[in-house]
Amino acid sequence: MVNGMHANRILAIAILSALCVGPALAATSGDGGQAPASRQERLTSADSWLPMPTLAACILNRTSTSGTIIVDMGIDVPDANLRRHAAANGPRIRDALRTALSTYANAYYRNRTAPDPATITRLLQQAVDQTLGASGGRVLLVNIIYQRRQGV
Repeated sequence: MVNGMHANRILAIAILSALCVGPALAATSGDGGQAPASRQERLTSADSWLPMPTLAACILNRTSTSGTIIVDMGIDVPDANLRRHAAANGPRIRDALRTALSTYANAYYRNRTAPDPATITRLLQQAVDQTLGASGGRVLLVNIIYQRRQGV
């Protein structure tokens, strides 16, 4: 009889523990299973902000790569119609941004120097304006990282 009572007590404690932990886990996972905001989405709560994925471009030498330039950025588009157009053309904009960053990495960047934010911004802004067919979306850089390849 003692073993049966002991087993029931352990079972009751396990059930109560599960009931206490369940709501805590649900609270940390977000509302309705919504994923937590990405780093880009946390930068601002402005409706005009269009976060872009992290962009990276290799710096090519004759036979290999000497490093990588990584850029975190977004586009501020105050005009609602232009913002809808930009959101609908997201893949085209991302492709133009990757091409512009690759152009900077391989035509403008000087080896073993700090990346030039003004030139990068200018090239990315030109890519956005050309893709959208209008000016009105402002490129805002969040972070620029130059990562040199080990042993070079």
